[in-house]
Amino acid sequence: MFLAPALLFGLLAIGLPLWLHRVARANPTQHQFASLMLLEASETQRTAKRTLRYWLLLITRILLLIALVLAFAGPLLTARMVPQPNANAQLHAILVDSSLSMQHRGRWQRALQEAESVIAALPSSDRVMLLTGSGRRIAVVSPSTPAGNAGAVRALLKDLKPGIERLDYGFAMSTANSWLGSPRPKVQLHLISDMQRSAAPLRFADLQLPAQTQLVMHDVSDGAAGNIYITAATVMPLDTHSLQATVGNSVTEPQQRDVILRVDDKEVSRKTVTLAAAAAQPEIVAGEGGTARGANLSMQPVAQPATFNSASFTKVTFSDLNLSPGAHRMEVVLEPGDELPQDDRFYSVIEQADPAALLISRDAESDDTAYFAAAIGALSAPRLTVEQRVANSMDSGGLSKYSLIVVSDPSSLSSAAARRIQSYVAAGGAVLATLSEAQEKDDPLLGDLHSGEVKNRTGKVGEVASTHPVLREAADWNQVRFFRHRDIQPTADDKVLIALDDGMPLLIERTLGAGRMLILTVPVDRRWSDMAIHPLFVHFIGAAASYLTQAEATTTSALVGSTVTTGLTAGGGGQIFDPRGRRVLALAQSTTDRLIPDQAGFYEIRGSEGARWLAVNVDARESDLATLPPDFVARWQALRAQEPTPAVASAPAAEAKPESLGPWLLWLAAILLLAETLLANRHLAIRREVPQ
Repeated sequence: MFLAPALLFGLLAIGLPLWLHRVARANPTQHQFASLMLLEASETQRTAKRTLRYWLLLITRILLLIALVLAFAGPLLTARMVPQPNANAQLHAILVDSSLSMQHRGRWQRALQEAESVIAALPSSDRVMLLTGSGRRIAVVSPSTPAGNAGAVRALLKDLKPGIERLDYGFAMSTANSWLGSPRPKVQLHLISDMQRSAAPLRFADLQLPAQTQLVMHDVSDGAAGNIYITAATVMPLDTHSLQATVGNSVTEPQQRDVILRVDDKEVSRKTVTLAAAAAQPEIVAGEGGTARGANLSMQPVAQPATFNSASFTKVTFSDLNLSPGAHRMEVVLEPGDELPQDDRFYSVIEQADPAALLISRDAESDDTAYFAAAIGALSAPRLTVEQRVANSMDSGGLSKYSLIVVSDPSSLSSAAARRIQSYVAAGGAVLATLSEAQEKDDPLLGDLHSGEVKNRTGKVGEVASTHPVLREAADWNQVRFFRHRDIQPTADDKVLIALDDGMPLLIERTLGAGRMLILTVPVDRRWSDMAIHPLFVHFIGAAASYLTQAEATTTSALVGSTVTTGLTAGGGGQIFDPRGRRVLALAQSTTDRLIPDQAGFYEIRGSEGARWLAVNVDARESDLATLPPDFVARWQALRAQEPTPAVASAPAAEAKPESLGPWLLWLAAILLLAETLLANRHLAIRREVPQ
């Protein structure tokens, strides 16, 4: 099909280069010769090399003429000329479960064999894509590929490896529209998994498949499999010198294991325990002595957690842990390991330190300093030792050792000191701050909290968030009189806990990274209010200190694949090292405040406030190897039958507009013209015979 088919008569011009190449001859120079009677007749022969060049130039000229004629004739490419895919072709999406439980026994090998079998049975007209699912991530290993090229997809199976994260079937199904792509034909989703019960979502509706998608389940589990694992290792609530580890057991027969406690990479205790069968639920409390081996253990029943309703749990207590002040890496290990060794270790970080509060003020002899020091020193729960420091004498010492920082005058801080306090809060610290009488509009610590003019107006508290832990005694705030206050405009993320009767905020809670701040918008000064001499003041300081210090000084534990706040702000920066000692962040990422750990063990986070440890463990739900019950699988399969079917067939797509190939042929003609010029200049220059 052409736009101007009459121009095809121009192809007759091909005869012109044929005629030129036929009549072209060399122009020899004639020389007089005496007699030819002694010469023998012979033929002039051309070499093969000259003949090849001659024909190459001729072909180039012919192709140039053909390209020019076709370009002006305007050939059109229509949809009918392009081969159409088979209307009955399907997309086979093979999703291989690569979560931690797939490493048990031969599950992973069976999963790869099952994937190969699915690929081998595909019709050549269908398409196939390969995916893996682990954690909150569905990775596309091979995009949609014709089944005829399935050999390349099959080769990728050899490079796949299982991970250590947890797969949520609900997340995989609810995000299927994004990783299947669109538009797409009908889909057969092959889920190759061990059908783990703990992978089921909280909401059954999350298992709904996209439209035109059929789920095919491939169960590679080995039936009822048992497992022994550690679910937790925490400090006893009433005894900070004791550590309690919880061991889960889903094996149907009693087992004996050594439970080992390591502190900072050194073994400090080893206890031999007998784990009852899955039906029993004992509690085991080890005998006294942190270094006892093979101690006699007493058995007590323990309530069974709802998450693991097919396992029994045993608690092992390590007593008399004499830990020095500071952070300690605690590792509990089961020996010998079983067929899923990744959950036979549990990591935790214990901060052993006497709680202390840092009081920062403009003047060490001011009244507000005395009020705060007396109120904090009078606390009994929590009991805090108070260290005072003047704002202009803030050195470069670390702040991470303090459980609470009280700033009576934020405007007196230098920019460097304010950034250090912000980094401390972002890493999980706690700050109680009060605005001063000479509060500046651009405060280095509270720069985004806009303060206005001071109003000399007597007022009282209007609204109190009485449900907040700091404000349980809301009635006492109504008895405090305020003589002056400042116009304050909090940010959208700030939470106003107390407001005056004219609506101005009095107490604000702010979250910064993993930590939080309480901001009192009036100074602790009797010219502003009588709060300092009111009995409420000591109670408020105690409630605020208790609330702020209840949060961990730093984020010390996380699960593989979860998002962790690092506390590395733009002002401080820092670096993170994984359990193998390798850098996690590039130099350009040294200020990131988010980390997604992909290994189990201890991560070291080095910031401007020093180094701290992060304990990362595998999700204990992956240790429950029980499979989905048959009725649950049947309900899941039935979700596909509830899919609404369109009542009216969709209209056929409009025929695509023909596309002209003229521009492409013009580009081809230009290339051929350049080639013809180079060949002609090089090989067809006039050559005259020179006498020898």
